[in-house]
Amino acid sequence: MILEKRGDLAAGEAAYRRADHRGDAAGAFNLGGLLAQRKDFAGAEAAYRNADERGHASAASNLGVLLEHRGDLAGAEAAYRRADERGDASGASNLGALLADRGDLASAEAALRRADERGDASSAASLGGLLEQRGDHDGAESAYRRAAERGHAEAAFNLGGILAEKDDLEGAEAAYARADECGHAAGASNLGVLLEQRGNLAGAEAAYRRADERGDANGAFNLAALLADRGDLDGAEAALSRADERGDAAGATNLGMLLEQRGDLASAEAAYRRADGRGDATGAFRLGVLLQRDDVAGAEAAYRRAYERGHPELADTAQAALSHLRGDA
Repeated sequence: MILEKRGDLAAGEAAYRRADHRGDAAGAFNLGGLLAQRKDFAGAEAAYRNADERGHASAASNLGVLLEHRGDLAGAEAAYRRADERGDASGASNLGALLADRGDLASAEAALRRADERGDASSAASLGGLLEQRGDHDGAESAYRRAAERGHAEAAFNLGGILAEKDDLEGAEAAYARADECGHAAGASNLGVLLEQRGNLAGAEAAYRRADERGDANGAFNLAALLADRGDLDGAEAALSRADERGDAAGATNLGMLLEQRGDLASAEAAYRRADGRGDATGAFRLGVLLQRDDVAGAEAAYRRAYERGHPELADTAQAALSHLRGDA
């Protein structure tokens, strides 16, 4: 391992091979890892098999991963079970995921619990998701807490969601803050929402900016709304443009409204069309308002789409406007 760590991979491989030939499980395992890194998966599989046969737990788990990737699910399951039986957390976790994929949720839960008991953060998070899906919210909350305490960002985010649903906003804020600290984009955005709701606008803006910087569309949208409320329309437009670029329908609609207010009707129409294309009812309605000036057929079609998306009040208003327009014509 010393040779590998200092970058002499050829010498490291030679040393691992000598250890493997002498029957050393750790040497075979390290050889497998080195070969896998350079994409020699056949060689890695052979080395992991040697280590597995000598009782190496992690080698059995890694062998299972290679077998699963090449479609040998039966071989992968057997390897994961050997790793699990030897007390390997990754083996139990991988076994749980494989069993869940084939619908054996009871066995998957048992495997994930074993991995969780061995301190595996991802398994605790996956266990939480499985429990939440079957309605065991208390069990899910506990599992997410364990995963979050081990530094799992997604689990912290999911914990925040469960606590928010229980109106434990203080706990939700703490969970979202933990997810944010781990670099979770949506965690930062949701943290911003809670901070804004309790009047901490500076903290909310900072959280939205972190979410936005991580590529989160909701973070950019929420930042835009906050900036617009305080009159920073240039900042709001830039943030809405980023939300729109990330595929956010409401971001495109609100960008269109801001552009329309500024008199840039061509850009506003383009933004409304993007929102409409993403299924946004308000975007379709605003497009109709813009088009009815000189494209009655296009406006009518846009209003109809707004109606079909579950916004009959918008459609009723639009239909009344169209009827008036045609009467004038």
